[in-house]
Amino acid sequence: MRSTVVFSVVAAIVLTISALTFGGQSTAQAGALPIGSAQFRLIEADNGKSVGSAACSVTSLPNGYQVDSSGQMQLAEFSYRFTNNNRLDQYLDIVSDQLIGTVNGEPVTFNLSSDSTGRTFNVSIDAKGKTTTNSFDRHQRTTLLPDLDPAAYLEMAHFALAHPPTAWMVIPKQNGVLVPANYQPEAAASGIFHGQPISVLHTSVLVSSENGISVEIYYTSQGELLEADLPEQNFYVIRDGFVLKNRPHYKPPRGTAPPPPQQQGYPQSDYPQQPQP
Repeated sequence: MRSTVVFSVVAAIVLTISALTFGGQSTAQAGALPIGSAQFRLIEADNGKSVGSAACSVTSLPNGYQVDSSGQMQLAEFSYRFTNNNRLDQYLDIVSDQLIGTVNGEPVTFNLSSDSTGRTFNVSIDAKGKTTTNSFDRHQRTTLLPDLDPAAYLEMAHFALAHPPTAWMVIPKQNGVLVPANYQPEAAASGIFHGQPISVLHTSVLVSSENGISVEIYYTSQGELLEADLPEQNFYVIRDGFVLKNRPHYKPPRGTAPPPPQQQGYPQSDYPQQPQP
Protein backbone atom coordinates (compact mmCIF):
# COMPACT_ATOMS: atom_id res chain seq x y z
CA MET A 1 0.00 0.00 0.00
CA ARG A 2 1.40 3.31 -1.04
CA SER A 3 0.55 6.21 1.19
CA THR A 4 0.97 9.79 0.18
CA VAL A 5 4.14 11.46 1.36
CA VAL A 6 3.51 14.27 3.84
CA PHE A 7 5.13 17.61 3.21
CA SER A 8 2.73 19.91 1.49
CA VAL A 9 0.55 22.45 3.05
CA VAL A 10 -1.60 22.18 0.01
CA ALA A 11 -2.48 18.47 -0.23
CA ALA A 12 -1.14 15.57 1.85
CA ILE A 13 2.16 15.23 0.06
CA VAL A 14 4.78 13.18 1.74
CA LEU A 15 8.10 14.79 2.03
CA THR A 16 9.87 11.91 0.61
CA ILE A 17 13.46 11.89 0.34
CA SER A 18 15.73 9.16 -0.31
CA ALA A 19 18.29 7.77 1.59
CA LEU A 20 21.24 9.06 3.35
CA THR A 21 24.34 7.47 4.76
CA PHE A 22 26.27 8.78 7.66
CA GLY A 23 29.89 8.18 6.91
CA GLY A 24 32.79 9.61 8.76
CA GLN A 25 33.67 9.26 12.39
CA SER A 26 31.23 7.60 14.74
CA THR A 27 31.79 9.23 18.08
CA ALA A 28 28.10 9.33 19.00
CA GLN A 29 26.71 8.52 22.40
CA ALA A 30 23.13 8.90 23.62
CA GLY A 31 23.50 12.68 23.79
CA ALA A 32 25.80 13.37 20.86
CA LEU A 33 25.45 13.16 17.11
CA PRO A 34 28.12 11.62 14.87
CA ILE A 35 30.04 14.26 12.94
CA GLY A 36 30.34 13.58 9.21
CA SER A 37 28.27 12.97 6.10
CA ALA A 38 26.22 10.08 4.77
CA GLN A 39 24.34 8.63 1.81
CA PHE A 40 21.23 6.43 1.79
CA ARG A 41 19.00 4.78 -0.79
CA LEU A 42 15.25 5.19 -0.89
CA ILE A 43 13.59 1.87 -1.70
CA GLU A 44 9.99 0.96 -2.48
CA ALA A 45 9.20 -1.79 -0.01
CA ASP A 46 6.85 -3.85 -2.18
CA ASN A 47 9.20 -4.25 -5.15
CA GLY A 48 12.71 -3.37 -3.91
CA LYS A 49 13.08 -0.64 -6.53
CA SER A 50 15.38 2.30 -5.83
CA VAL A 51 13.44 5.54 -6.41
CA GLY A 52 15.77 8.25 -5.12
CA SER A 53 18.76 9.34 -3.09
CA ALA A 54 19.69 11.87 -0.45
CA ALA A 55 22.61 13.20 1.56
CA CYS A 56 23.09 14.54 5.05
CA SER A 57 25.91 16.18 6.98
CA VAL A 58 26.37 16.89 10.67
CA THR A 59 28.78 19.55 11.91
CA SER A 60 29.56 20.53 15.49
CA LEU A 61 28.82 24.04 16.76
CA PRO A 62 29.94 25.60 20.06
CA ASN A 63 26.43 25.17 21.50
CA GLY A 64 25.03 22.33 19.43
CA TYR A 65 24.91 20.99 15.89
CA GLN A 66 24.11 21.94 12.31
CA VAL A 67 22.35 19.16 10.42
CA ASP A 68 21.89 19.71 6.68
CA SER A 69 20.21 17.32 4.28
CA SER A 70 19.07 17.30 0.67
CA GLY A 71 17.59 14.79 -1.72
CA GLN A 72 15.41 13.90 -4.65
CA MET A 73 13.04 11.18 -5.71
CA GLN A 74 11.14 10.37 -8.87
CA LEU A 75 8.06 8.17 -9.26
CA ALA A 76 5.85 7.76 -12.30
CA GLU A 77 3.46 10.53 -11.22
CA PHE A 78 5.39 12.19 -8.44
CA SER A 79 8.64 14.18 -8.28
CA TYR A 80 10.28 15.78 -5.29
CA ARG A 81 13.41 17.72 -4.36
CA PHE A 82 14.28 19.18 -0.99
CA THR A 83 16.85 20.84 1.22
CA ASN A 84 16.62 20.83 5.00
CA ASN A 85 18.80 23.00 7.27
CA ASN A 86 18.37 22.18 10.94
CA ARG A 87 20.14 23.77 13.89
CA LEU A 88 20.05 21.88 17.19
CA ASP A 89 21.15 22.92 20.65
CA GLN A 90 23.38 20.81 22.88
CA TYR A 91 20.35 18.82 24.03
CA LEU A 92 19.46 17.92 20.41
CA ASP A 93 16.42 20.19 20.62
CA ILE A 94 15.50 22.29 17.58
CA VAL A 95 16.61 25.91 17.55
CA SER A 96 15.62 26.56 13.94
CA ASP A 97 14.80 24.48 10.88
CA GLN A 98 14.12 25.51 7.29
CA LEU A 99 12.69 22.90 4.95
CA ILE A 100 12.43 23.82 1.25
CA GLY A 101 10.81 21.44 -1.19
CA THR A 102 9.59 21.33 -4.75
CA VAL A 103 6.76 18.83 -5.15
CA ASN A 104 5.60 18.18 -8.72
CA GLY A 105 6.98 21.59 -9.65
CA GLU A 106 5.27 23.44 -6.76
CA PRO A 107 7.66 25.10 -4.24
CA VAL A 108 6.90 24.95 -0.52
CA THR A 109 8.94 26.36 2.38
CA PHE A 110 8.42 25.36 6.01
CA ASN A 111 10.20 27.38 8.72
CA LEU A 112 10.30 26.30 12.36
CA SER A 113 12.12 28.29 15.04
CA SER A 114 12.30 28.63 18.80
CA ASP A 115 11.45 32.04 20.29
CA SER A 116 13.87 33.85 22.59
CA THR A 117 12.45 32.20 25.72
CA GLY A 118 12.91 28.66 24.38
CA ARG A 119 9.30 27.86 25.28
CA THR A 120 7.53 28.36 21.96
CA PHE A 121 7.96 27.24 18.35
CA ASN A 122 7.06 29.76 15.67
CA VAL A 123 6.00 28.30 12.33
CA SER A 124 5.86 29.96 8.91
CA ILE A 125 4.79 28.21 5.70
CA ASP A 126 5.06 29.67 2.20
CA ALA A 127 3.13 27.86 -0.53
CA LYS A 128 1.38 29.00 -3.71
CA GLY A 129 2.09 32.64 -2.98
CA LYS A 130 0.52 32.50 0.48
CA THR A 131 2.20 32.71 3.90
CA THR A 132 0.65 30.90 6.88
CA THR A 133 1.88 31.24 10.46
CA ASN A 134 1.37 29.29 13.64
CA SER A 135 2.92 28.75 17.07
CA PHE A 136 2.84 25.99 19.68
CA ASP A 137 4.66 24.84 22.81
CA ARG A 138 8.28 23.79 22.45
CA HIS A 139 8.93 20.40 24.03
CA GLN A 140 12.03 18.41 24.80
CA ARG A 141 12.83 15.55 22.41
CA THR A 142 10.96 17.06 19.47
CA THR A 143 11.85 16.10 15.88
CA LEU A 144 10.71 17.76 12.67
CA LEU A 145 9.49 14.77 10.65
CA PRO A 146 9.49 15.20 6.88
CA ASP A 147 8.72 11.71 5.62
CA LEU A 148 11.75 9.74 4.50
CA ASP A 149 14.25 12.32 5.81
CA PRO A 150 17.22 10.43 7.28
CA ALA A 151 18.30 13.55 9.19
CA ALA A 152 15.12 13.22 11.25
CA TYR A 153 15.66 9.47 11.70
CA LEU A 154 19.21 10.07 12.93
CA GLU A 155 17.89 12.37 15.66
CA MET A 156 15.20 9.84 16.51
CA ALA A 157 17.86 7.13 16.89
CA HIS A 158 19.64 9.25 19.49
CA PHE A 159 16.45 9.91 21.39
CA ALA A 160 15.79 6.15 21.29
CA LEU A 161 19.14 5.51 23.02
CA ALA A 162 17.87 7.58 25.96
CA HIS A 163 14.58 5.62 26.20
CA PRO A 164 12.44 8.78 26.44
CA PRO A 165 9.17 8.54 28.41
CA THR A 166 7.66 11.26 26.23
CA ALA A 167 8.64 12.64 22.83
CA TRP A 168 7.09 14.75 20.11
CA MET A 169 6.99 15.20 16.33
CA VAL A 170 6.31 18.25 14.20
CA ILE A 171 4.65 17.18 10.95
CA PRO A 172 5.28 19.75 8.18
CA LYS A 173 1.80 19.86 6.71
CA GLN A 174 -1.09 22.32 6.95
CA ASN A 175 0.15 25.02 9.34
CA GLY A 176 2.41 22.64 11.26
CA VAL A 177 1.07 19.75 13.34
CA LEU A 178 2.55 18.87 16.74
CA VAL A 179 1.84 15.27 17.81
CA PRO A 180 3.18 12.95 20.53
CA ALA A 181 5.45 10.03 19.71
CA ASN A 182 5.97 6.77 21.56
CA TYR A 183 9.39 5.07 21.40
CA GLN A 184 9.05 1.29 21.84
CA PRO A 185 12.25 -0.81 22.02
CA GLU A 186 12.10 -3.96 19.89
CA ALA A 187 14.21 -7.09 19.73
CA ALA A 188 17.75 -6.57 18.46
CA ALA A 189 18.38 -7.37 14.80
CA SER A 190 21.43 -8.28 12.77
CA GLY A 191 22.81 -7.23 9.43
CA ILE A 192 25.83 -6.89 7.19
CA PHE A 193 27.62 -3.54 6.95
CA HIS A 194 30.34 -3.19 4.33
CA GLY A 195 30.72 -6.95 4.30
CA GLN A 196 30.99 -7.40 8.08
CA PRO A 197 28.34 -8.80 10.46
CA ILE A 198 26.86 -6.16 12.73
CA SER A 199 24.45 -6.16 15.69
CA VAL A 200 21.61 -3.67 15.24
CA LEU A 201 19.28 -1.96 17.71
CA HIS A 202 15.64 -1.58 16.67
CA THR A 203 13.03 0.87 17.99
CA SER A 204 9.47 1.40 16.76
CA VAL A 205 8.58 5.08 16.91
CA LEU A 206 4.80 5.37 16.89
CA VAL A 207 3.74 8.79 15.63
CA SER A 208 0.32 9.61 16.98
CA SER A 209 -1.90 11.77 14.80
CA GLU A 210 -5.30 11.45 13.13
CA ASN A 211 -3.84 8.63 11.03
CA GLY A 212 -1.00 7.24 13.12
CA ILE A 213 2.11 5.84 11.44
CA SER A 214 5.21 4.04 12.63
CA VAL A 215 8.87 4.59 11.84
CA GLU A 216 11.04 1.53 12.39
CA ILE A 217 14.55 2.75 13.29
CA TYR A 218 17.63 0.50 13.03
CA TYR A 219 20.85 1.89 14.50
CA THR A 220 24.07 1.01 16.30
CA SER A 221 24.76 1.31 20.03
CA GLN A 222 26.72 4.47 19.17
CA GLY A 223 23.74 6.05 17.46
CA GLU A 224 24.64 5.59 13.80
CA LEU A 225 21.55 5.31 11.62
CA LEU A 226 21.53 2.21 9.42
CA GLU A 227 17.94 1.99 8.21
CA ALA A 228 14.47 3.46 8.70
CA ASP A 229 11.38 1.60 7.49
CA LEU A 230 7.96 3.18 6.97
CA PRO A 231 5.43 0.34 6.70
CA GLU A 232 2.39 2.54 6.11
CA GLN A 233 4.17 4.49 3.39
CA ASN A 234 5.78 1.48 1.68
CA PHE A 235 9.36 2.81 1.79
CA TYR A 236 12.70 1.79 3.25
CA VAL A 237 15.55 4.28 3.82
CA ILE A 238 18.73 2.20 3.77
CA ARG A 239 22.29 3.27 4.39
CA ASP A 240 24.75 2.50 1.60
CA GLY A 241 26.60 -0.71 2.37
CA PHE A 242 24.03 -1.99 4.87
CA VAL A 243 21.81 -5.06 4.51
CA LEU A 244 19.25 -5.89 7.23
CA LYS A 245 18.81 -9.62 7.85
CA ASN A 246 15.39 -11.12 8.65
CA ARG A 247 13.40 -7.88 8.55
CA PRO A 248 10.35 -8.24 10.86
CA HIS A 249 6.89 -8.51 9.39
CA TYR A 250 5.25 -5.21 10.25
CA LYS A 251 1.57 -4.99 11.04
CA PRO A 252 0.47 -1.43 10.23
CA PRO A 253 -1.12 0.82 11.16
CA ARG A 254 0.66 1.12 14.48
CA GLY A 255 -0.11 4.68 15.59
CA THR A 256 -1.33 5.12 19.16
CA ALA A 257 -3.46 7.54 21.13
CA PRO A 258 -1.80 10.69 22.57
CA PRO A 259 -0.20 10.32 26.01
CA PRO A 260 -1.70 12.12 29.01
CA PRO A 261 -0.88 15.84 29.22
CA GLN A 262 1.74 15.61 31.98
CA GLN A 263 5.38 16.36 31.07
CA GLN A 264 4.35 18.71 28.29
CA GLY A 265 6.94 21.36 27.57
CA TYR A 266 10.07 22.07 29.53
CA PRO A 267 9.90 22.35 33.30
CA GLN A 268 10.91 25.95 33.90
CA SER A 269 14.25 24.97 35.43
CA ASP A 270 15.06 22.84 32.39
CA TYR A 271 14.77 25.46 29.64
CA PRO A 272 18.00 25.25 27.65
CA GLN A 273 19.87 28.44 26.89
CA GLN A 274 19.55 29.46 23.26
CA PRO A 275 22.88 29.41 21.40
CA GLN A 276 23.92 32.68 19.87
CA PRO A 277 24.32 32.91 16.06
